[in-house]
Amino acid sequence: MRVPALVGAAVLALVAWWLSGWQMWPWTGAVVALAVLALLGVRQRLGVASTATVALLVTDVWLLAYVDPWWWALLVGLAVTGAGVVAAVRLRFRVRRRETISALAAGGALLVASVIGLVVDAAQQAEDAQRVLDQGHEEAVARILPRTPASMVAFLVERIAWPDRPYAVTNVCWMFTPEAQRQLADAHHVPDCQAAIRALAGQVTDPADYVNNLWLPGQASQPGPGGTLLVDACHLDFSRLTDDTPNASPGPQIGHLTLTQQLGEGHRITAYRPC
Repeated sequence: MRVPALVGAAVLALVAWWLSGWQMWPWTGAVVALAVLALLGVRQRLGVASTATVALLVTDVWLLAYVDPWWWALLVGLAVTGAGVVAAVRLRFRVRRRETISALAAGGALLVASVIGLVVDAAQQAEDAQRVLDQGHEEAVARILPRTPASMVAFLVERIAWPDRPYAVTNVCWMFTPEAQRQLADAHHVPDCQAAIRALAGQVTDPADYVNNLWLPGQASQPGPGGTLLVDACHLDFSRLTDDTPNASPGPQIGHLTLTQQLGEGHRITAYRPC
């Protein structure tokens, strides 16, 4: 029995090592166990095979501490089921029939329960991992959003002025939440946000003047409910245009915007009303 026990402990150690993600520290348990058994003189009494088995069992226990308990149940289920199958084949249900059937039933139940548990755990881990990725994405997005009403308006105006630049229209719509996109499209009587931005772009008569000579008056931004900012982008100031065109408007007014800060960083447009 010494050699089979050693082989079983070794196989369990390899399986547990794989399941633990190849943890190295538990193997120090085997080294320490061997050293202690040698100092106590136990190795001479037990023999090499038994001593190695004890050392491996110490490592097995340590490795299994890193393993999902459902894997323990699966390993036990495999062992119990295997024992039941061996007993059924060798004894042909002539003796110990009840014990054999009990082993097969218990092993089968453990296998089914452990597989279900592992599947549920895997789904939960995947969900948790996706949640972490989503949170990281949201934090990254929040950091690159415009931080002030003036920078938001400047961002919108620049892309409305030159809608054919790569991703210009897409980037503008990205600043609007889905609800605000719907409000923008409805306000301009078009099917979606991108069509609304192109409709605004069609009103631009001088893109360079529209971008370079615009500024947002300080009184255009007011605190709103729930920590939002209400931005009146219906009175954009083009007074920095040349004196010979003091009243010219090289592009459209944008509308009333409600800005909501995202995770303490930049803002998105969460509501829209036309001028």
